[in-house]
Amino acid sequence: MDYRKLAKKSLDEATKPKKVINERITYSEGHSERMDPQLERELRERKHSLGDHPIFPEGDEKTFEQKIMGERFDDVMKNYKAKFDVSTINNDEVMNGQMGMVYECMEMESTHKKELEELAVKMIRDEYNISEDVVEIIAELTDKISLEGTSKNELPTMVEVEFDNHNSIADANANVYKRRFLNAMTQGAAKKSSHMFHMVDKELSAMDPRLTTKYGKLMAAADYCYYVVPDMHDVIETNEDGLHVGKTVTGGIVRVTLPTEENPKCQIHAQGMVFPVLIHELVKGVMEILSAHGLPEDEKIAEYVIGKSDFLAAEPWDMRLGPAIWDRFTRLIKGDDFGLKHNVYSELAALPVKEFNHKMREIMAGTKAGQQIINDIVENCKKRIQEDGYRDEIGDDDSDGFSLNDLDDIDINELL
Repeated sequence: MDYRKLAKKSLDEATKPKKVINERITYSEGHSERMDPQLERELRERKHSLGDHPIFPEGDEKTFEQKIMGERFDDVMKNYKAKFDVSTINNDEVMNGQMGMVYECMEMESTHKKELEELAVKMIRDEYNISEDVVEIIAELTDKISLEGTSKNELPTMVEVEFDNHNSIADANANVYKRRFLNAMTQGAAKKSSHMFHMVDKELSAMDPRLTTKYGKLMAAADYCYYVVPDMHDVIETNEDGLHVGKTVTGGIVRVTLPTEENPKCQIHAQGMVFPVLIHELVKGVMEILSAHGLPEDEKIAEYVIGKSDFLAAEPWDMRLGPAIWDRFTRLIKGDDFGLKHNVYSELAALPVKEFNHKMREIMAGTKAGQQIINDIVENCKKRIQEDGYRDEIGDDDSDGFSLNDLDDIDINELL
């Protein structure tokens, strides 16, 4: 026997990249509900908005995405059953009944729009510690969602750039992947925040005691739909009155304007058909501002990155994967420090792409190294607060850390 050949073969096998078997999603015992087969297939083949992302930790029998999306589906499925007090879910009833719930909520809100809009702004300012001197927030409950002033395309677009060299091309494309991941985290944070209405149950009950229960059912149904309707963006329509409608989608939109020399304030203008969606869009606006610090400094390359990473067709998948990604990130932040999660996020977003990928991969894997990365950033934030009067990223122009006014060097207003 040639032991040298045998040893070489064993070494070759040991050093080969481990193949992922890509089995089906693991579902909870005792529940018959399943994701749409098309979504399972696209997930298995990595034909989704994040593709084979360099941040994703190595898988075993399943990919990282299959694991986290299975966890997320389990959560939304069980939440739907709890909110509607059912043991099984009829998908047709979910899809056909959602717009009816939207209109019911709109009717209840009709005499309290101003109060709800002001409440939404207060909640966002409190949650993110946003100063009025730095960010103007406009919140609007309306049944006419206007797409005017938005520039996202259905699919990625190519911005012509004359790169200095091949390394510049590679770096720009690496930043596209980074931006895509931040977009998913943004949608994840916003999707989780659409349930923030529970924090103001007292105020909502004073307006209409039915509101909190109705909101709970509406958002539970909306969350569930993303996993049983494969083409969510295809069911969105705008009628002749400008109403953003669909069988399974609630309407909302946000426009973000970054600082300029003429106007040193950021502006977030959010529209929503119902209160929880308005909260969702406001959070998206804040997260987009925080994420903007992760863009390349060169204006043209920043436009290139945005063109290739910010597109409507990606949003349904970002909504599916984003909440689980956001959970993986926030679960490493200890309870007493949870209020610093947005500080930590902005610190990570501002990192150079290679360092961002390395650190975020450890965080997503939930390793000891990932925990230490989070701990170090949290301690750094605390130190700034204590020594420099550092406050949350939004609202402190004089700190040595993250400042929204740093964005005035990037002229990409309304591209977000």
